[in-house]
Amino acid sequence: MTNWSRILPKNATDTFAFIFTLFGINVIFCFELFVMLPRTLTLYEDYSSLKYYFHMFMGLYIYFNALSSFWKTIVTDASVRGLLLPSILKPGWRFCPVCECNAPSRSFHCHTCKICVLRRDHHCVFTGNCVGHSNHRYYLTLVFFAALAAFYASVFNMDVAWDIMNTTWFPFSILRLIFPFFAWVMGLTTFTDMLQAAMVLFCMATMCGVSALLFYHLRNLYHGQITHESSHKIIKYDLGWKENVRLVMGERWHIAWLSPWIPSPLPGDGLEFTTRDKFENTKDI
Repeated sequence: MTNWSRILPKNATDTFAFIFTLFGINVIFCFELFVMLPRTLTLYEDYSSLKYYFHMFMGLYIYFNALSSFWKTIVTDASVRGLLLPSILKPGWRFCPVCECNAPSRSFHCHTCKICVLRRDHHCVFTGNCVGHSNHRYYLTLVFFAALAAFYASVFNMDVAWDIMNTTWFPFSILRLIFPFFAWVMGLTTFTDMLQAAMVLFCMATMCGVSALLFYHLRNLYHGQITHESSHKIIKYDLGWKENVRLVMGERWHIAWLSPWIPSPLPGDGLEFTTRDKFENTKDI
């Protein structure tokens, strides 16, 4: 049975970001496939079913995996909830006075989720949950497909943006694209063109923001770091890029990026971690 109190946002900030994320994913999908795609095909007078179904397939593929990654990120529990943790404090572990348990290394207490999270990377306001050992893979695929969706839409929308700009003199054409609402108020554009120009801007802004986020997390993944370790320049868990990726994305890390539904068991349990020096010594044996 789903524990809704655990997976739903815990405060107003998380709730707003959670709704905004769901709104953005669904609006971009519907607007691109049912508004922008027909207009683009009309511009080129290309009504071939092959091009239409190709873009429709790509849109559905990206949308399904983005939404699935979002779902799996929030329903996969990365906390110490339900674990039988040792009563004796192990080397590298620490006692959490809030949870009243011995917390493993690389775990941190989240004051929003009100529990310790295994190999906690950060608390994600857009999903309303912490990203840790068990759901880090799904968070990465969520950011990946969100960036891919925004990039695909931005490139696809260039033809529509150019068409909007070409219907007016130069200074007004820029105004119609960059400030569509004001252009509509001034009577320089139609309501439909205003909405489509706003969507072009929204997709481009999303592409820039999510791409920067993806780059940051891929960099941490490459170096085997969580956010805390990245900000404090801790590299003791860097086992080489291939092993770092495998520990987060699972045994089938080569294809796990294609969909969050691809089975890819994690090699670790989130309680014990091999350090860089021990890993190198093991390879030398």
